[in-house]
Amino acid sequence: MMANNLKHCVLLLHDNEEPVKQEAVKVLLKVCNNIIKNPKDTKYRKIFLSNAVVSKKLLPANGAIECLFEAGFIENDDGFLLPLNNSLTGIKELFELLNNLAKPKSVPTSITKQNSTTIDFEEEYHKIGFLTEMMLHFKNVIRFEDKNLQEKVKSIVPIIKFEINAMQKLRNIQKEIKISKVDDDIVIEDLILSEMMSWFKNSFFQWVNSPECDKCSGECSYDRSIKSNNPLVSRIEIHRCGSCNYENKFVRYTHPEPLLYTRRGRCGEWALVFTLICRTMGFDARLVHDFTDHVWTEVWSVAHNRWIHADACENVMDSPLMYEKGWGKKLNYIIAYSRDEVQDVTWRYTQNYKDVLKRRTECSEETLIKYIDKLNKKRQNASDYSAARKNFVIKRRALELADMLTAPPGCKKPCEESINESQYGGRTSGSLAWRLARGEMGGGPSEKTVWNIPTGTMEFELTYLIAEKKGWQNGVDRTEGGIFRKEELDWKMVYLARSEKSSNGLIVWSFNVEDSKNMCIEKIHFQATVKTFNNGKVDWKAKGINEMNNEKEYTVSIPNCENVEIKDLKSAIKLSINASLSGGEGDSAWQHAQLFRTSLKENVNAPSMVIRISLSKKLKT
Repeated sequence: MMANNLKHCVLLLHDNEEPVKQEAVKVLLKVCNNIIKNPKDTKYRKIFLSNAVVSKKLLPANGAIECLFEAGFIENDDGFLLPLNNSLTGIKELFELLNNLAKPKSVPTSITKQNSTTIDFEEEYHKIGFLTEMMLHFKNVIRFEDKNLQEKVKSIVPIIKFEINAMQKLRNIQKEIKISKVDDDIVIEDLILSEMMSWFKNSFFQWVNSPECDKCSGECSYDRSIKSNNPLVSRIEIHRCGSCNYENKFVRYTHPEPLLYTRRGRCGEWALVFTLICRTMGFDARLVHDFTDHVWTEVWSVAHNRWIHADACENVMDSPLMYEKGWGKKLNYIIAYSRDEVQDVTWRYTQNYKDVLKRRTECSEETLIKYIDKLNKKRQNASDYSAARKNFVIKRRALELADMLTAPPGCKKPCEESINESQYGGRTSGSLAWRLARGEMGGGPSEKTVWNIPTGTMEFELTYLIAEKKGWQNGVDRTEGGIFRKEELDWKMVYLARSEKSSNGLIVWSFNVEDSKNMCIEKIHFQATVKTFNNGKVDWKAKGINEMNNEKEYTVSIPNCENVEIKDLKSAIKLSINASLSGGEGDSAWQHAQLFRTSLKENVNAPSMVIRISLSKKLKT
């Protein structure tokens, strides 16, 4: 299975422009070669996202990071690590595939003969691990129908609360509709689903990159994985504490029942439990697997007569283009599994049909269609499957397939008319390194911003609240050192910090007086919250440019940022506020200089930073 997955990842490299592909291949070959020649040297087994070669040559290349993961690398804070106890089989296989990349490849028989009636489909099914994986997923979703398991869900989930909150919302919406005199297409079931998802995301389930230490509550990082004999477990991850060196186990369950009680995991666990809850609540729901590594739920809406995309990890509903448009995913296969059927739903989640089709190399399209049909017939022809249900599912499937048909050239489907790509944000679940590695942060780096103080304005104020999850980068001129927003779920605190491997971090806010001929800066009121530990430092500076002095830059240090008034930059027409993060001790030095540290439980509406700029008229000379 590993060989097949590696081949698929290497083929993804062909989706890049030739120069991008070649650079990525060179770097990957060098990584593999260094490890093969120096198998015990740990420095060759670590890849840091802060490394310029990685950020410029690997991250931009589709398939490059996927190759590393399939070869055995795992996420390690803001980089990747090949554990010492990992076999080099994957590395050697990747090295061989990359060396052969330029050689002519034979076309699979299943593709060259896909129009032939002589294909031995049964023989091909058994050869393709991708299809075997589909069969296992289809078998496992039957677990959601276990009545005893659903009773356990009912004893845990606040069903009455969902219904009461949804009913109250419906009444409020109906009042607004009556006043506005617009059509009503809101039904109670949609609102219940929304309530369920919000509760699940914010109160019930927890995302885990690395668990906190069971012994000292310190921060842990992934060390290795071990096998488990438990059929409900895929593997057991060992995470080592950075403080006390204690080895903590993080069990990766593949069955939803134990997850009802552990209530933590990554997207696979989230989707398993949320889909089970949906089935328990009576929703026709199915589990959706994106083979580029994500899992979510779809729910059938009786009112809208279609499947609704529902991602519990992101608390997002009915936004299927989010992954392609927002996260920047290079999709290939997206398959949905329910008690009734398997369905290839890839085409609901993309508008780049031709590009996606090029990436679908696991088997021929004909083989995939025939295999899905084979699985569905076997399920629906079972003795305990009713004829009425079968007729309903077949008709519903026909509607779904028609809905996923592409529009003629030059036209758009009605559902695509109002699509605005800016509405799709990047991924919010998972660590920074995890999202960066997959290119799921959204549409690239944030735009550089210089705040323009409009003509006629005598006072301009910029306020920032760290507790809000909206992109903190918006409004920033520039950053250095991998500045990112860190949430400590155990301590319920949030702050900005530099990346782990950066000795220094910098963030700059810039301002410009629009009417610079007549107006200038009189004074600046500044306040911000910071927290430092173990010799960590946060240094603030204000820099101003005065046009009268040939645009010479003046710098003022801000030793006290709690509540200060700056008058030393009087007459400036341009201003920047700079925060430098440095210092700290040991492996956690990056955490010892924290910008805007704020509790997520108390004073969440208190401003983390306020910059108030007062202007005055220039003196005539």
